[in-house]
Formats: sequence, C-alpha cells, structure tokens
Amino acid sequence: MFRRKPNPLDSDELNAFFDALDHLDEVELLRMSAAWRSVTRSTHEEAWATVRAVGARYGLSKEIDWVRKRAMAWASRGNNSIPYMINNNETWAEIKLDAEEAVVDVALGIALGDRLDEQTRATLLAAWDRAK
Repeated sequence: MFRRKPNPLDSDELNAFFDALDHLDEVELLRMSAAWRSVTRSTHEEAWATVRAVGARYGLSKEIDWVRKRAMAWASRGNNSIPYMINNNETWAEIKLDAEEAVVDVALGIALGDRLDEQTRATLLAAWDRAK
C-alpha cells in the first residue's frame, strides 16, 4: 500500500491560523488587507525571494505550493466562515478574496517558521499581527 510522507509544513499552528481566520469579522479582514498593502512592493518581493530560496534549500517547494493553495482556497470559499453563514452576502466573499495575498503570506510565515530569517518572517506575519 502506498503511503504519502507527512507534509512537514502542515502543523497545529498552521491549522490554528486557518481556524482563527474563520472567526474574523469583515473589519478584521479589511484591516489585514490594509496592513498587507502598507508594506512596499519591494519588501514583499524580497520576502518571496527568501521563501523560494528556503523552499529550494530545504526541499520544500511542493509543500510551499500546498500552503499557498490552501490559503487561496480559504480566500475563495464563500461559505466556510461564521460571518458568511450569518450574512450570506457577496460583500463577505469579496472581502475574503481581497485578503487572499495577506492570508497567503501569513500562512507561509507560520508554516516556514524559524526556517525564515527574522525580517522575512516579520514581513509575512505583519498583516496577521495588525488584524487582531
């Protein structure tokens, strides 16, 4: 029988992040998006270059893609969160999609953890730190 090896980036901390996302309200998600946008484009590009380098160094490129896809899936699903189920409106879905880049960055910052240098991790996590 074929068994997949466990994904080293799938952690309790990452799962807790996605669970916490499901309990954010519109204002918190908007704050998260705004915080992500407040970081310069060049800073984001540097952080992503580091993410790719870490992926290559540790052989985690496929796992990084998995985290990215998981974050994008969260942002594109409209019915998985409490505010959406209560309001069932298009605005909530649009706000989630708008926060997609921030969600991806935070998820990768959490998943890669101490494999990242302090500056890169702070850049990736900045939107989450400001959302709460």
